[in-house]
Amino acid sequence: MRKRIALSATAAALALVAAGCGGSDSSDEDPTAAWASGFCSAVTSWTDELQTVTSQFSDPSNLSEDGLQSASEDVQSATSELVDELRALGAPETESGEQVQSALDSLSTTLDSEAANIDETVQGISGITGIPSAITAVTASLSAMGSAFSSTLQTIEDADAGNELQTALEDSPDCADITS
Repeated sequence: MRKRIALSATAAALALVAAGCGGSDSSDEDPTAAWASGFCSAVTSWTDELQTVTSQFSDPSNLSEDGLQSASEDVQSATSELVDELRALGAPETESGEQVQSALDSLSTTLDSEAANIDETVQGISGITGIPSAITAVTASLSAMGSAFSSTLQTIEDADAGNELQTALEDSPDCADITS
């Protein structure tokens, strides 16, 4: 029960970590606004998928090798998609664009690594007795993902001296879904 709650709480925390976004309407012509929109769309899709994955464990019958394997595959897929989308965004056209890109590259590496750790952990389960320790390790990896994401957002915020990104994130309708 505690592990299910921890997994659910971690996914919810990941969604809330992105709460630096919130918004109203903005012009689609502005490249910074387009970047913010793409960023928030990618993050929203990823956090939604992680919440779906963790919510399936509210049913104890999913606390099985097969359930964990399915969850691992879903996390791997969602994370791979997020990393691809973040890399495709490139650097925002702002004064801090290269710093932001570097932070996102580092985040992408961490997310890939933690998703691989989850997969490796789940692949290593040997029988029902291995499930509790696997859940603990998966929870630790999800927590590390959340921490890396939070740290990256802080780095982006610190680098955004002119508040160009902050304004674009606040004004993007795609970012509004993150805080709602």
